[in-house]
Amino acid sequence: MQNTHAGKTEHYDLGRPAYPAAFYEYLYGEILGPNAIVADIGAGPGKIAKGFAERGSRVYAVEPDGDMQGILQDRLRRFGGCTVLGNSAEDTGIPSGAIDLIFCGNSYDWFDRARAVPEFRRILKSGGGANVALAWLRGSPRNCGELYEALGSLCKPMDRRHNEAPPFREGACENREFAFTLYQDLDALMNGMLSAAVSPNQGDGGYEEYCQAIRRHFARYSEGGKIETKFKLSCMIGNVNDLIP
Repeated sequence: MQNTHAGKTEHYDLGRPAYPAAFYEYLYGEILGPNAIVADIGAGPGKIAKGFAERGSRVYAVEPDGDMQGILQDRLRRFGGCTVLGNSAEDTGIPSGAIDLIFCGNSYDWFDRARAVPEFRRILKSGGGANVALAWLRGSPRNCGELYEALGSLCKPMDRRHNEAPPFREGACENREFAFTLYQDLDALMNGMLSAAVSPNQGDGGYEEYCQAIRRHFARYSEGGKIETKFKLSCMIGNVNDLIP
């Protein structure tokens, strides 16, 4: 599991929105019981883990980045039964057979699947049914194609590209999408764009040019100090035995 967001904790926390209520309503209406134990693998600063905890779940939040862990700890501190682990998806440190649902939000693509999938099997309770939920949240500011084109040459190369292969065997998972729209000020847009793994960190070559391109786009397409950003949360829900190592 790569630490793909080193140096981006503040941007990630301020720029990534919480998931919509409809996502939790689906999970707790169709997948999870009221006392479910959830493992959030690659939990980041804990916005989604907090959503699970607010609904009564015990949460194991696994996050390798030390800066992210600090915010994660603070966010979950008031909830009983939440455990923060500074480990990886391939070696979570979660007790065997403890988990009802594994959740990965914008993180599964970065795991070493050959090692992560057996670890997932180890920590899940035995039995069939849906016990893995993989989610990806994508935001599209107004006229986003123009913005992404302006930023493309300023993005930093990654040491290893994320794994784009399908996570589940064909036809073995349920796909759900949840759409919502936010009207973001410049800070929200800036932090969201700078939270991406490929965005330059402060001090990197191209960082100032990257920020300037975002400011120009905001000035061109915002109205009343806000820019419309459409978000889509895509989820794949299935059984661990149908994951492709």
